[in-house]
Amino acid sequence: FGIAISSANAQQLFRRSQFMTNPFLSNPAIAGTLPETPVTMTFRNQWTGFDGAPETLTLSGHTALPNRLGIGAIVYNDDTGGAIKRSGVELAGSYTIDLNNYDAVSFGLSVMANQWSFDNDLDVWDVDDPALQFGQEQSLSFDAQFGMMVFGDGYSFGFAIPHLIQSSTGLQASTLVSGAENEQFRHFRFMGHYNFQINDEFRLEPSGMVRLTERTPAQLDVYLRGWYADMAWVALGFRTNDAAIVGVGGQYGPVGLSYTYDITSTSARYFSPHTHEVTLTYFVPRSSGFSSNSMNSSRILGRNRIVK
Repeated sequence: FGIAISSANAQQLFRRSQFMTNPFLSNPAIAGTLPETPVTMTFRNQWTGFDGAPETLTLSGHTALPNRLGIGAIVYNDDTGGAIKRSGVELAGSYTIDLNNYDAVSFGLSVMANQWSFDNDLDVWDVDDPALQFGQEQSLSFDAQFGMMVFGDGYSFGFAIPHLIQSSTGLQASTLVSGAENEQFRHFRFMGHYNFQINDEFRLEPSGMVRLTERTPAQLDVYLRGWYADMAWVALGFRTNDAAIVGVGGQYGPVGLSYTYDITSTSARYFSPHTHEVTLTYFVPRSSGFSSNSMNSSRILGRNRIVK
């Protein structure tokens, strides 16, 4: 998230390097499409060592219901490292339609409630700036997100549109800027992955995501994970105009753990070139006849369909 002098109109969604380990955070259509109930906690410390660096903590879970329905929830606290902080909850529902014996399409919709806070206890050049004259502020905003995902035998692709309503954050904007309402701009995410089974022990999983808004250019995330025995993986990736990424992860029984390290490639590296992200997942088994064997490996759903 970023803030301009007059209004909050830059990056408005918290960033994650491990979208491939918990795609539900990026698309509500994922809710209920896995063969277990994953409960996941992620902590991201961006620009480690820099005083006031952004930190984001998320807790999420989703599961399937009868009649091809899915539900899920996300709770998050996002400290942007500056004057703006937000915490909130997102509640999601999905519905899956079989296309054939191997493929399906899922539609998802979520509603979000955000608690915003702004504290102008900052060192500023212009103490008379009208955008900074309102002291400590707090506000509550609501919005929605729509998503769709097509998935089948070792692949998935889809899109999501956060901030459908483009509601205002409720934080006071400068009265000198026409139309400055600190609204949340509509975002667009396009994502996908594919599994290449090399042999019985090894497989490769490329994945990618494109993010853009009506006001900003597209940003591309590309990852390549190499799996061994569906128990451990290593990954390489990059995010355009931001960072190169390396990661490791695996699963022991129902517990999965993964870590990624971002090497900042922009001018922010002069403050800190390091970003750390840790994800812990517990897979709760379900008694619905689904089966799986490892974290983010090929998980066999009913009728031989395989989803990530």
